[in-house]
Amino acid sequence: MQVHSVLESLQQGILICDQHSRIVFFNQVYSDFIGVPLETAKGHKITDYRKSAIAPEVIWSGIPVEGMVRREGTQEYFASVYPIWEEHQIRGSISIVTSLVQFEKRESEAHMTLEERVRRFERQEIQNTLLLYGRDMEGKQKAAKELGISLATLYNKIKE
Repeated sequence: MQVHSVLESLQQGILICDQHSRIVFFNQVYSDFIGVPLETAKGHKITDYRKSAIAPEVIWSGIPVEGMVRREGTQEYFASVYPIWEEHQIRGSISIVTSLVQFEKRESEAHMTLEERVRRFERQEIQNTLLLYGRDMEGKQKAAKELGISLATLYNKIKE
């Protein structure tokens, strides 16, 4: 297992900066978050992209910041930033970012009943199958057959 694969598998944005606050790495979630590919941002200071980034302060002070709620533009998110220590010296920082939208979605899903989760899953499967076969009558009939449900059940599930 490679570290890169692990970092890309996370649902949180991961940013790694060197001791001068220059971007060394970020995963695709963080790339989507700031709207810039890694290839473009690598080597630039994080403050070139996030004016109020706290990574420089954490690198300077050596004091981690955890669970800070941040807002930049229309984005609201939780950020935790930790110094990276190597041989008793700070060599950079790692930031973990979770958008409030992602957090609220996970929280609401965690509190859903089994019945609610099943209903949501069924609706998603019906919508995906309708995308495949079409939303006209023939497509709905094919979707119902594919899903092993009656056309009436398909209509009722769509209405829920």
